[in-house]
Amino acid sequence: MIVTEKRRLELKQMPVKRVRQLCGPDRDSGWPSHGTVRNVTGGHQPADGMALTFMKAAAAVLAWDNAVAKRVIVKHLIRFARKGGLSRLRGEIDANTYYNLDRTLLPIIVSYSFVRDDPTLKSKDRERIEAWLDGLVRMRGPNRVVDPMRISSRNNHRYLRDSVTMAWGALIGDDALFREGIRRFTIALGQMRDDGSLPLETDRGQLALFYQRHAIASLVAIAEMAATQGYDLYTKTNSRGGRLDDMIGFLARGVTDPSVLERYTLEPQDLSFLVERGHDRHYMSWLEAYAARFPDDDNVRLLRDAMKRLGARQGERLDDYSGGMTSCFFATNSTID
Repeated sequence: MIVTEKRRLELKQMPVKRVRQLCGPDRDSGWPSHGTVRNVTGGHQPADGMALTFMKAAAAVLAWDNAVAKRVIVKHLIRFARKGGLSRLRGEIDANTYYNLDRTLLPIIVSYSFVRDDPTLKSKDRERIEAWLDGLVRMRGPNRVVDPMRISSRNNHRYLRDSVTMAWGALIGDDALFREGIRRFTIALGQMRDDGSLPLETDRGQLALFYQRHAIASLVAIAEMAATQGYDLYTKTNSRGGRLDDMIGFLARGVTDPSVLERYTLEPQDLSFLVERGHDRHYMSWLEAYAARFPDDDNVRLLRDAMKRLGARQGERLDDYSGGMTSCFFATNSTID
């Protein structure tokens, strides 16, 4: 997701108080332990507590090179790999089953990238972890047959899925897996209307903007992963000249002017995504990456203003759909509230 050494240098140049605000404290205690979760269902995100711990620990590794945080990540990865964590699909296996798995896999993969080359990780454990993760990625990703006519094969579900596949491909150097993300990004641009809206997301009544933002979160994650490999997807256009910033512009206009949605829905929009969602996540975490690249963008200003009006908290921002603590990964002294 990020160029680690470059970002570490940026954080070192910030005041310590600011780094704590963006990345959390440098702590050697208080890290929770989590039991192995094997079952994955369509009802809820599996191992969501561990995913949160991983996101906070990865930030501690990046900001403070915290040895205890590294051990927390490695310990859980080894145990999950040995015991086949997240490998049992239970109940009615449908799009939500894989969607819930993806929500946990992305922060696991991103967090693993911070410890993969640590000398304390034994080669046999590294091989076991990667065999386990590779099996999970291929089970829910490129090796799974999907019905292309299903909406979940074409909307934000699919964007998340391909962001996970891309993250794993980037980490292990599998170009075919990596390019799944670029391919999906291109398809998403093709789906976009000229006003920046996504038909499969805005066709959701009062949740039209909620799901527009959902899709954007995964597409920004894809764009950031592509950037680390030298691909600029932020300037990529569809056949009509539309770009990702047009999607973000539609979202920004929609949260400030309800009339923007009138051609698609007359229902009042649920804007709860502009403040924290449950268990410490924030649905707008993706904005930290976008704002770091485009700090003077009018859409950034509109979205920040809307978040302030609704009482969004300052400081740490993280989310599974973005793979980690984006405030730590991207924010500077001038780009976060």
